[in-house]
Parts: sequence; C-alpha cells; structure tokens
Amino acid sequence: KLRLLLLIGVISISCGHHDVNLTTSENPLIVGKTEKLEGSLCPTDLQTIDSLIIISEYGDSYFFHIYNKNSLKLIGKFGREGRGPFEYHIPRMMTQSIKIRDSVFLLVYDDTRKRIDFINILEAINKTNYYPKSISFKNKKIAESEIINSAVMTVDSFIVGNANINGINTEKEGRFFCYDIYNDNMTWEPFYPIPKIEPSERAKGDLYTSRLALRPNGIDIAATSLFFKRIDILDRKGKLKRSIIFNQNKDPDFSNADSWPPKGSHEYFTSISVSQDYVYALDIDLDVDNREIIDTVSLIKASWEDIDATPEIFKMTPRVLKIAVDEENKKVYGIQMFSSNIYIYDIK
Repeated sequence: KLRLLLLIGVISISCGHHDVNLTTSENPLIVGKTEKLEGSLCPTDLQTIDSLIIISEYGDSYFFHIYNKNSLKLIGKFGREGRGPFEYHIPRMMTQSIKIRDSVFLLVYDDTRKRIDFINILEAINKTNYYPKSISFKNKKIAESEIINSAVMTVDSFIVGNANINGINTEKEGRFFCYDIYNDNMTWEPFYPIPKIEPSERAKGDLYTSRLALRPNGIDIAATSLFFKRIDILDRKGKLKRSIIFNQNKDPDFSNADSWPPKGSHEYFTSISVSQDYVYALDIDLDVDNREIIDTVSLIKASWEDIDATPEIFKMTPRVLKIAVDEENKKVYGIQMFSSNIYIYDIK
C-alpha cells in the first residue's frame, strides 16, 4: 500500500547551466497584509494544501496547527509531543504532499522516531486515535544521520539535502545523499559549487546548507542554497540536471569558520515553494556582518524547464523567512520566526 502512495511519474530533461543576471532596480514592490494567527506562539515553517494552511509550531503541545486559508481560523491541531503512537520529538514537514483519490497526505519526518509519516490531514484533526501510514528507518543506514532539516521522497528514494551527520564517516561526503529505501543504500552527490576559497573540512556541512522541494508530479527536485546564489534542478535520485546561477558579489569564505555564520558571509535562500510549472525561492539577501536588517526580501520565480526564460523577481515587504506559494489564487504566505503573525502578499 505504501508503494501506491509513492507512485510518481519520472521523466528527464537535458543537463546544462543557465546563468542569470539578478537585477532589482525595476522590480515591483509587493506590500503584504499582516494578520494574527490564533493560537500560534512560534511558527517555524508552513505549507498550503488545498484550502488549508499548515503551520509547524513550537511552544505548543501540538507541533502542527491547521488554518482555513481564507478566514485564517484555527480549525485543528495534530502531532502531539511525546514518544507514543502518532507522537513526535523533532518533526519536519517535507516540502511536498501527495494526493490519493480524494485525500491529501502531508509527509512528516521525525528525526528521533526515524520514520516518515503519511498524514491524511482531515482525518488527523478529526479523529482522536488517528494513526498514519509510516515508513520506519530504524536499524537502517539512514538512521545514522542525526538531524535532517530538508528532504524529499520520490518513488523509491529519500533525498536529503541538509543534515547533521553522526556516524556516516563522521563527516558529510557530499552536498546531497540519496537513500534507496528498498535496498538500504546511500549514495552521495559531490560538493558543488566549489568556492574559490577552500573551506575547512568541518565547515562543509554548514557551507552547503540546502533546501529541497519536489515537483508535484515527481519529475524533478529543486534545491536552493543558503550561501550560494543559485537554484539547482535535480533528478529523482538527486543528480544535477541544470542550474540557474545568479550574480554573487563574493564567494563565501568558510576557511576559518570559528563563528556561525562565519564573518564576512552572506545569506541568500531560506525557503522554497514549488508548483508544477515554477520554482519559488525566497532570497533574504543578508550580509552577516551588517547588523542593519532591511525590511524587504526578494521572491524569485523560475521555470522548471524553460532554460531561456529569465526568472521573475519581486520585492516583498514586510520581511519574512519562510514562504508558501498559492499559485492558483496568486498569493504568497509568509512567516517570521518567533512571531504569531502571518503575512499575505498578492502576486500578479
């Protein structure tokens, strides 16, 4: 039955790099509307699924809060903290959902429980004793990874782009790894891009911090980077197909990473959201040494396949750190850490 949950079509496109000049002087400014989220203390991530907004939350006895997208009314919670059935310790929403018949399933990975849960959202908030279908990674090679912050699931693999590694040769072996669910094998993709200044070995894991999102029909994976201004398109096994590379003022210097983030570094992409046709990446454009934070960010809209199409770039205010794009209704929802507000932007 779990295999049916993972049946996703796969096709491929040609490899190649696509360099893009990032200019912002003529970009339209989108001013967001600020709304309060009932019952929210510390939102950390969000997704939109159909008429719902799912907020990943800390500081509450439930990790996930469900809101009506139109009214922003809190309609339910699920994911109690604990070690019992359908309880979590360190859950992460994966940037994907799957639809089976009339039901939509949210994918949640828990580092402590070492499992992926397929959660029917409406059943989870309406049933007291709801138990999701799960894939367990206990006693598997992937269980050696300590903390996984960003990953996607394809038809037969678990692609991880941001993890603290404990026991896998004690260090990261590449930017991504692909875990073959059925054969219990892990394959690393090499570190890229290679900066001009050689990073220290212990800093590589942080330098290549990435966020992943799966195309809705499972064709491709989009990957953004915190310290490199680029969007990479991967195949379902995590192998690079093409890149959209933006102008970057300077290469990151992680040669002496005694502080975090290292002095002189620059942060770019902190969030990613996708539709069938487009990748949306949030660029916070933060100079770590400059403590003055401006109240704007950039939303970059790039095509999955059209290598000749220049990405659209929008300026947004107020500043947010995480986004979810509702392409059908031309809206972007954003959150800030440690704020009970949600910010809604209209994109045309």
